[in-house]
This record gives sequence, structure tokens and C-alpha cells, in this order.
Amino acid sequence: MAASGAIKHIRNYASAGALAAFAGIITFPILTRSLSIEEYGILGLITASATMIIALGKLGMQHAVIRFFAQVKNGNIHYTNGQLNSTVSLVFLTLATVVTVLWLLAGFLVLPGVMQTENISSLFLAASGIVFVRLLGSGVMNFLRAQQRSAVVGATQVLNRYLYLSFVLLLLLIGNVSPYLVIFCMLLAEIIAVSFAAKRYWPDFTFSGKEFTAPLAKAMMIYGMPLMMIESLSLFMRLSDRYIIEAILGVNELGQYSASYNLAAYADLIVVAALLNAVKPYYMQLWESEGAKPTKNFLSNGIHFYFVLGIPFITVFSLVSPHLLNFLASPKYAPGTIIIPFVVFSFLLEGSMMFLGAGLYIKKNTKVLMIWGLIATLLNVALNILVIPVHGILGAALVTIISYLVFMLGVSISAFRYVSFKISTTVPLLSCALSLLVYAVLFRIDVGYDFGNILVKGTLGSILLVAGIVLVDAQSRSWVLNKIRPAAPEVS
Repeated sequence: MAASGAIKHIRNYASAGALAAFAGIITFPILTRSLSIEEYGILGLITASATMIIALGKLGMQHAVIRFFAQVKNGNIHYTNGQLNSTVSLVFLTLATVVTVLWLLAGFLVLPGVMQTENISSLFLAASGIVFVRLLGSGVMNFLRAQQRSAVVGATQVLNRYLYLSFVLLLLLIGNVSPYLVIFCMLLAEIIAVSFAAKRYWPDFTFSGKEFTAPLAKAMMIYGMPLMMIESLSLFMRLSDRYIIEAILGVNELGQYSASYNLAAYADLIVVAALLNAVKPYYMQLWESEGAKPTKNFLSNGIHFYFVLGIPFITVFSLVSPHLLNFLASPKYAPGTIIIPFVVFSFLLEGSMMFLGAGLYIKKNTKVLMIWGLIATLLNVALNILVIPVHGILGAALVTIISYLVFMLGVSISAFRYVSFKISTTVPLLSCALSLLVYAVLFRIDVGYDFGNILVKGTLGSILLVAGIVLVDAQSRSWVLNKIRPAAPEVS
């Protein structure tokens, strides 16, 4: 299995992420300019809450699908593909139903007593369909990921985003953009996208109630539930500060924070989501089919390029994002841009866990991930309660970085006891130093208007950092030289 296979899937997912991010960037100013700061903040809170409860509701089965599919495909476990399909389908249908009911109970019985927003219950009711459809569709999407059909998964994500954009544009044309209608647009796009994915997977789908296998469901949940906890805890770390900000600082500060955070999340959509979708299924298959040595080599090279290229990427993103936010959303959101560099850096740390935690995923010791996730989350909440009243939204962003550093360190030490691999620190540190220097110099440039600053800082930052990486990193330099060196003539 050549490494080019992983590169192909990462390319597909990253391309889909970039296209989806572009749709999001177009949608972003429509929402920020059509809704009040308070309405935008609450909408962001609702969608982030839905993401978290969906992560909880999956019980980690999406991760288990990928791990157990690799074993079934390579004949390393006694279950059949029909048993896997039938068991996963029935479990996801049950989870979608139960979690939607819990979502509604939370919206009508719990949150009205703790939130300042009066219409929180009706907004939760409107978003309940998203919870059900996204959970139900997760089984299909992860079977496609397990099959490494990255083009189909990427196309589904792009379809979802552009349908949503089209529906929001329609709302803008009729002059009626409201949180309720925006949520309805999300639901409609979700239904069509999930249907598209289901149709593409249908030829490989088999279901029979008789093939539902309780021991398989139990084994998958034992593997997946710690991962569900870690995913949910990670989302909670990114959500709890919003609830604390809303409770302590108010809805206006929540809107400022949400706008900058949502813009920074496009970096996550392009980079981290691509890795999450491509890297884990790839090294699971590599481990099962070729063994430890090729897997370790892949992880070593992967983490190297991730940091060497990821650090300059978030540097350029941090330089242009404040101007992009002003340009897209209007200057009323400018106070929140102070958090963007810290938020994108936290996404970089989160993405590194796809490589650093590989040993725990491969050896199915996912409980360790859950324990360190719990430690990081408790630290996050405690520090937010202490820091936000004093340092506001900037304090919340800094706390996020501290929490992820603790999580990354703890998981890496544990994972390397099972699968260790070489990590070169010299070039990533040089990349970091170079990025900080470029950021410090270009940050002070101001041509007088936002679009000009985006062009100047983005162009200069990209040129300087790409040139710097080629100079300091032999692997990057070799790749570039191979691309520009003319091919040797064939000898007849």
C-alpha cells in the first residue's frame, strides 16, 4: 500500500473542505449582516450544541465502523459484512431516535431555566430534525469513509454546504432571514446530502434483522464509547466557554466570540477534517494489511509534514482573518478578532492527535483517550470560570490552548507505549520561529482597507513562508525539485 494512496484521500478531503469553506465564507456575511449580533450568537450556540449532542449520541460507533470494517475486510475477525451492516444500521436508528428525544427534553425542560434567551425552546425544536438526520446518516458516511471512498464523502460534504448556501441566498432574496428559517435551510440541505450518500452506498448495503449481532454491537460500543467521550469532551471544551460567556458577559460578547470562532473554524474544516477523514482509516488498513513498520513510517512522515506545513498555514490564516471578518461581516464584529490566532492554533493541536494518538486507536485502548479528555475538559471549565470574568473572550481562547496542550501531552505519552515512531522536532521548530517572525513583521502593515490588507498580507506571507520552508526542510525541498526538474528522456 503506497503512501500516495493516503495523499490522494487527504487531497480529496482537503479539496472538499476548501470548497465547503468557500461556501461558508459566502454564507458568513449573509448571516452576520442579516441577523443581529445577539441572533447570530444564539444561532451559533444552537448549532454548536447540536454538534455536541450528536457526537454524544453516536456513542463512538462511527469510529468503531472504521476499525471493525478494516478487520472484517482483511478477515481478521469472525464477523461478516452483512452482520456489520445490519448491526450498525439498527444501532444508529435507535440512537437517532433516543438522542432527538433527549435534545427536545433539554430544550424545553432544562435550558429555559438557565439561559437569558426567551425563545430557546422553540429554536431547539426547530433544530431537532438536524439532530435526527445527521445521526442517522452517520452510519452511511462512515461506511464510505471505511471503504476509503473519499471522493464520495467529499462530494457529500460539498453538496451539503452549497445546498445550504443556495437556500440561505433564497431567504436573502425574499428578505426574510431569521434563525428559524436558517435552521430549516440546514435541515433541508442535510436531508438531501444524506440521501445522496445513501444512494452511493446502496449497492454495498445489506440488512437483515436476523443478522443483527448483539456481541458485535457490544464490542463496537466498548471500543467506541471512550472515543465518543473524547470527541464530546473536545466539543464541550469548545462549547462550554460560549455558555459561560453568555452567562457572565452577555449575548453581545457571545456574538463577537462566535463570529471570530466560526471564521477560524474554516481552517479546521480544510485541514483537521481532511486528516480526520483520511488518515485514521488509512493507517487502520495499513496496520491490518502490512503491519507495524510501514504504519510507523507513515505516521512519522505524516506528523512531520503536518507541522511543517500546518504552522505556516495557520500563520497566514491568522494574518488575513481579522481583515476578512471585517470585510465580510462588517466592523461591528472587529473586537472579537483578537481570539483568531489562538483558536486556529488550538485546531492545529487538535489535528495532531490523529497521528500522536494512533497507538491507542490501533490497540483499541480508547479508555486512555477518555481519561485525558476528561482531565482537559475539567481544567478547561475551571479555568474559564476563573479567567473569563477578568480577561473576557481572549481569556477563553487562551484557556482552550492550555487545555489542548495538556490533552496532547497526556495522550501522546500513553499512545507511544503501544506504537512509537520517530518525530523530528528541528524543522517544525524552525517553521514555528519563521512563522512568528513573518507574523510580527506583516501584522504591522496596513494599506488602509481590508481587501488590500488581505491581498498584501496573504501574498507576502505565503511567499515568505513557502520559500522559508523549502530552504529549511530537506523533504519539502526534494519534493519541489522533483516537481520542477524536467523528466529524463527515455532511452530507446
